[in-house]
Amino acid sequence: MTASFFCLNIHAMKKTQKPSREASRKKRKKEAISGFSTLNQVAGVSKPRVHHSSLPVDEPKIIREPLPQCAFCSAPIESIAESFMIDDGRYVHFDCAVKRIREMENIPDDKIVSYIGSGNFGIIEKGEDGKFTIIKTIPFENSDRVKSMKAFVEECKV
Repeated sequence: MTASFFCLNIHAMKKTQKPSREASRKKRKKEAISGFSTLNQVAGVSKPRVHHSSLPVDEPKIIREPLPQCAFCSAPIESIAESFMIDDGRYVHFDCAVKRIREMENIPDDKIVSYIGSGNFGIIEKGEDGKFTIIKTIPFENSDRVKSMKAFVEECKV
């Protein structure tokens, strides 16, 4: 009877003396072999370094809006960079240009008028396969007016 009592006490002592999970984790961390902790270290990739330039940084320029009136709707143009110049040197809103092209070309509602660059608009149709096709190109500004418009916007920057 004393032998079984002795075994029970040893078993109870072992349970109470077992280290907690946190303690065993700390112990494993201390015992861990120092090595690679990331794949970049295994691959031999160096740590990213922050580079600071010694070059001066210019302050960004702000456009001082001249607020001309639109030749088509007579409302002020609040963003000169988003407008077009017509033949007589006056400016028009982007939306007014699209509306005028739609009226002049009698474009149905299923077709789209879109700016395609360099002062040109295009009449675009969406096919049954979902692809867009330019049906007609409409020149709105010639290259000289585009260049003068860019120069004017640059002059408006402060």
